[in-house]
Amino acid sequence: MLPLLWALVLALSSVWDAGRILYREFPRNWIPWGEVALDEDPTWFAKWQIGRLAGDESACFAALDRSSLVYRRLPDRPFSNGCGVAARTQLQRSHVSYSSGFESPCALVAALYWYETRLDALAREHLGAGLARIEHFGTYACRNIYGRQEDRRSAHATAEAIDVAGFRFSDGTSVSVLRDWNGETAKGQFLKAARDEGCRFFGIVLSPDYNRAHANHFHLELGRFGLCR
Repeated sequence: MLPLLWALVLALSSVWDAGRILYREFPRNWIPWGEVALDEDPTWFAKWQIGRLAGDESACFAALDRSSLVYRRLPDRPFSNGCGVAARTQLQRSHVSYSSGFESPCALVAALYWYETRLDALAREHLGAGLARIEHFGTYACRNIYGRQEDRRSAHATAEAIDVAGFRFSDGTSVSVLRDWNGETAKGQFLKAARDEGCRFFGIVLSPDYNRAHANHFHLELGRFGLCR
């Protein structure tokens, strides 16, 4: 009986050791509960991982620190009357440039960092040039949705969303959501693909297909409602 018991213990030990080796060698982003590796390719779990970073400030900044992006951590905006910014971050250098600086929670920076790599691939596929700059209307604004006097606060009141108006590419050309969305052109196809790809990383993605208020931009939000239109 004793030899059989020892054999079982040794077999279990071997399986455990093999499992640890496999865990270390397995691509990190395929382990949903593990560390998020922003410089490695995103997987099917990307949106879930971004959501996890949004709920864990320490893990989010650790993920930024392990990546190649450069950021500045800012003092939080204290919350008052439904407005404020937690885990407040300013992106300083990434894969591409932005039309102006902006502040956001850490998790939005992480989502954008992954999104940029996919946008670049889509730009090369549809337009034959790499992505150089993202044109945007900003993130933080202490206001209600659509600027209405009586309504709930916008995600911009906590800087959890960015409004993207267009893109510039390495060959000097540009794409505008307002100008090119409805065109049956390579630029229009790129914009449709860019909208769809955003849904891998952001909980809410709104485009001109959603309503007239979004005719000139994509609204990319950390929200967890799973709305992509």
